Amino acid sequence: MFLGKVKELLKKIYIKEDQLLILLIIVLGLLVGVVAALFRASIHFIARHTYMRGGLWIFSPVIGGLVVGGIIRLCKEVKGGGVGYVKRMLSYHGGNIPSKVTFFRFIASALNVGSGFSLGPEGPSVKLGAGVGSFLGKTFHLSSKNTRVLVSIGAGSGIAAAFFAPMAGVTYMLEEILGNFSARIVGASFIATVLAAAVQQGMAGHLLMFSIPQFKLLSPYELIYYAFLGLFIAPISVLFVKLTVAVKRFFKKHPLPMEIRLAAVGLIISAAALFFPQAMGTGYETITEYMNLNSSIEIIASLLVVKLLLTSLSIGSDASGGMYAPAFFLGAFSGILVWKIFSLLFPIPIASAGAYAIVGMGAFFGGAFRVPLTAFLLILELTKMNSAILFPLMLATGVSYTFSSFLYSYSATEAVMVEDGTLIPKEAGGILEEILVKDIMRIDYDAIPADFTVREVNEILSLLPFSSYPVLDANGNYIGMVTGSSIRRAFVKGEGDRKVRELVVENVSHLHPEMPLSIAITRLADSPTDILPVLDPLDHKRILGVLSMGDFMKRVMEISEK
Repeated sequence: MFLGKVKELLKKIYIKEDQLLILLIIVLGLLVGVVAALFRASIHFIARHTYMRGGLWIFSPVIGGLVVGGIIRLCKEVKGGGVGYVKRMLSYHGGNIPSKVTFFRFIASALNVGSGFSLGPEGPSVKLGAGVGSFLGKTFHLSSKNTRVLVSIGAGSGIAAAFFAPMAGVTYMLEEILGNFSARIVGASFIATVLAAAVQQGMAGHLLMFSIPQFKLLSPYELIYYAFLGLFIAPISVLFVKLTVAVKRFFKKHPLPMEIRLAAVGLIISAAALFFPQAMGTGYETITEYMNLNSSIEIIASLLVVKLLLTSLSIGSDASGGMYAPAFFLGAFSGILVWKIFSLLFPIPIASAGAYAIVGMGAFFGGAFRVPLTAFLLILELTKMNSAILFPLMLATGVSYTFSSFLYSYSATEAVMVEDGTLIPKEAGGILEEILVKDIMRIDYDAIPADFTVREVNEILSLLPFSSYPVLDANGNYIGMVTGSSIRRAFVKGEGDRKVRELVVENVSHLHPEMPLSIAITRLADSPTDILPVLDPLDHKRILGVLSMGDFMKRVMEISEK
């Protein structure tokens, strides 16, 4: 009702879309702040009334897993952390995020995180912020270009609100969500991220993540310790990613109904919590406690290992929640462990355990997620711009980022997307960002039945326009591509009775209808075939059309003539 009146008012005063976009960015920042505050409060409320009560409530992850598994059955888009989903919606669907996904994401993530799974609220906050941006874009009928702007800024605002860090929200949007720099978006995102963080802090300031200790660098020589901290954290961050991938592969090989899967993981978490209850949930309270507690190496190392395993299980099982809070826990305890080791080995004054924990968080974040600038600004904002932390933080984060990149190619987000088959290339392309594959793809195309023989296809090759074709099975499902040259070679070798399905190349790149031509041209150029199949993004067995280099060049010529 209210939005309808606003739209009518805007029509009367006639406001251009670019001017409207600025107004909506302000509204977006305010709305994301409110949604993020309600989300955090919901998690806090559920946690206080479940596993934090102790006793039999320690088995609340089992119930949370069952309930969220049912929600995922209703809306599968709410599984996982949500960052990869936002990137896919931006790349393939013009930023169109269904409102029901945002609604169910709020509920599912609040239940999973609040009931004690080793997950965090920050990843889901990205998806919630992006969902709010998509809702505004659709409500006010913005172009695909400006809707994507709102979704991108909404995602960054979600991080800004979750961490109370507006600058980190901007850099996160550039490093993780967009993967490129746009001065237009950066300038506008300043407004939204500041508003989102301010509103969130005003509404839920009492629910701050953890207490930040005073940071001091006692000696320049201590930088050697911080460099070692970065080296120590890098392999742990890579192990974290690889364990998560291993869990995802396990559930692929041993599929279970989502309710049973999450309930089983919840049971493992509950069993571990009988001995290490500190490893449940986000772990923020535990971080604060151990930064100020002189515990033994055995306890610190045990909590680090248990949290690493429970987090990999939680994420790898596709529970609804984010990776960032557990990553902070792992980074903090890595820092505390290194501090403890140096304190025992070298009896010289060094900074506090809290100082190493804070730097460890930034180093782990940079190493696991490969967003070093975001990691740096995030910790800098959390420490209230304490200049003493600059050198240690930059050094440890840089070392961790560099060494982890050497050890493993993918960030945590990318690794999960690779395992799900949804990794998005980082191409960019000016005006070609605005033209989609569906605008120029061929919906009338030639396909070859998989059960045709080489002889049958060879007889008609000269009548076909291309040198490669999609192959379909008896049910019309896409199974791969076949090239004319492979058909001819087989025929010359006397294999005329061989079935075409035996010559199919299965791993050819494919396109999606909502994919911009900037991505399509790169895939076409790298492909051994002269056409690429256009597949349904939700069902890769369903082919919707094909796109050739000739079709692409024809469209480019049309653009250049205008």
